[in-house]
Amino acid sequence: MAWLDAARVISIFAVVFLHISASVVTEADFGSLTWWHGNIYDSLVRWCVPVFVMISGALLLDESRVENAAAFYRRRVKRIVLPLMFWTIAFIFWNAIKARFSGAEFGLAEAVKSVARGKPHYHMWFLFMIVGLYLFTPLFRTLVRHSKRSELWFFVAVMFFFSALDELYGAFSDDDGEVFLFWFLPYVPYFICGHLIATSKRDGGKLVSLMVFVASVFLTAVGCYFLAHRQGLDRGLYFYGYLSISVIPMSIALMWLLKSLSFSEPVAERLGVVSALTLGIYLVHPVFLESVRFFYFKAKDYYPLLSVPVLSVLIFGGSLMVALVLRKVPYLKRVI
Repeated sequence: MAWLDAARVISIFAVVFLHISASVVTEADFGSLTWWHGNIYDSLVRWCVPVFVMISGALLLDESRVENAAAFYRRRVKRIVLPLMFWTIAFIFWNAIKARFSGAEFGLAEAVKSVARGKPHYHMWFLFMIVGLYLFTPLFRTLVRHSKRSELWFFVAVMFFFSALDELYGAFSDDDGEVFLFWFLPYVPYFICGHLIATSKRDGGKLVSLMVFVASVFLTAVGCYFLAHRQGLDRGLYFYGYLSISVIPMSIALMWLLKSLSFSEPVAERLGVVSALTLGIYLVHPVFLESVRFFYFKAKDYYPLLSVPVLSVLIFGGSLMVALVLRKVPYLKRVI
């Protein structure tokens, strides 16, 4: 479906945009105009990861797909596990190179700890999380096939409630003993919600979805500011959480809006080409981000209202080109 390809492309650009704008939020003087530029931009794209999860649910829980669990796992090993292993090693080397230049300590112990925590690099947590969803996808397929849509929506609502509570607890407690093996659990409702939206005969109401999206972005930006003002930025960042009370409705509303998109055949074909490269773009874009920062080019120092979108386009374009080249290399194409 062309709208799912478009959703992938828009979401991966949003990821790049988020990582650049987030640096403005954490590095600029709190409450300054520069900080607000970063805060508003960051709030605008907090839906990116949830939408990626919903896209996976829309595709993998499609009831027309007929394959047993063994066949499903074989395909997922090639699609996710191989890239996960390759890029874990690649980013360990990348972190070692950075440490050598910066003088930071990064040896075997640090490398092992980063993998054990599910973060050989900060962005790779998503792959560790998505592997958990894939492990249980055959079970979710059975659930989808044998449940009424009303029952699934109820299940999604209940799961979102508990996931939101978990996010709230994590933001306001000092308990950081999370284990990556369980990261996927709070994202189960997004996964199933993606299937429900994709297969719905309703359009979700464009105006209502747009209003919910705008209100959620506003709540995220303003909520972050007021909570940070009272309890510090670390607490204020709760509103940026992918399962916060503002990001959940924002993400669902945007998924409905994305479903309403339609494209001509030539545009749909181009979207399909870029969509196939989104994993590669996701994996390599931090190299561009960190290389730019190494040369002291920080978005907050160059009028972020303009520098954030300009840098996002440049880094997205560079990552796209690298992913395209890697896709042409016989063995490396298997890891993107």
